[in-house]
Amino acid sequence: MFGLYRYRLPLAGPPTPGGKPLPVREGLLIRLEEGGACGWGEAAPLPGFSRETLEEAAHDLRALAAGGDPAHASPSARFAFELARLDLEAASSGKPPQALLSPHPASEVSLCGLLEGPPETVLSEAEGMREAGYAAVKLKVGRADPEEEAALVGELSALLGGVQLRLDANRAWSFGEALRFCRAVRGVPIEYLEEPLSESAELPRLAEEAGVPLALDETLREIEPEDLARCRHVRAVVLKPTLLGGLSRSLAFAREARRIGAVAVASSSYESGVGTLGLLALAASLGDAPAGLDTYRAFEEDILESPLPLTGPRVDAAALLSGEHAVLKDRLEEVAA
Repeated sequence: MFGLYRYRLPLAGPPTPGGKPLPVREGLLIRLEEGGACGWGEAAPLPGFSRETLEEAAHDLRALAAGGDPAHASPSARFAFELARLDLEAASSGKPPQALLSPHPASEVSLCGLLEGPPETVLSEAEGMREAGYAAVKLKVGRADPEEEAALVGELSALLGGVQLRLDANRAWSFGEALRFCRAVRGVPIEYLEEPLSESAELPRLAEEAGVPLALDETLREIEPEDLARCRHVRAVVLKPTLLGGLSRSLAFAREARRIGAVAVASSSYESGVGTLGLLALAASLGDAPAGLDTYRAFEEDILESPLPLTGPRVDAAALLSGEHAVLKDRLEEVAA
């Protein structure tokens, strides 16, 4: 049995993925029932990043439920369907979802704090995260003059002490701008700089000339997992199943990343609690690095009866993923399946 629902939830702030305000998050939930058990999945194309619309994702989910080929489905629909199947299998078998993804999942997952906004906001929130015990934070860059942002990075690094510092430019810079930034932050301990270039083909050259560790995110949507063998310049891969095309594809990239000595980082794309639980299961199965699930903090309310406790530096994944998480159907609009 297949059910399809739509949600619309307000976001606080609002956050600005890609530099544009996102005051409301819209998405789809699917519900699969089989043998008295049920599983939930979420398809929430992210405006400005996903290629498919919500309507196209709904069309693909109907096709998948009817036995369609996942290779022909959009990335968010593939994630939703795989997550619903995983959730259904977990409910049927009594095993937590992370144990179905990995034979040795982590019982606890560290979280990475997300920083964006004016410098005073960034520094204030970073100080709170350091005091709370976060192991890593990520700063959005590529939104101002490279030298000015480099100065903020230096100040932030000094404030954080031993906390890992990740930077994400979302492909904002030309090669020259990125090189200016990298030279300005030389000597600052940075875990990695994510997607600095508008032209990804120049990433190996930037790594060689700048000496800054790099991470891939958007580029992963343009290559296959086996192509990572040619990406020896990469320190980390950032896995966003909503954008990448599901859990199985994310795990394939993680396996190939380990072959080249890179770290696999599970990360979110402003999913509601249903999708975020799937991302937490992925993070527990990877066990590599602090997970980027901090976008969940932006939700003023959720479609889950109890909001997920993801406001600190660590989460007890074993306990959270083995518990019950009721979906509030009164916050959903049923869509004709």
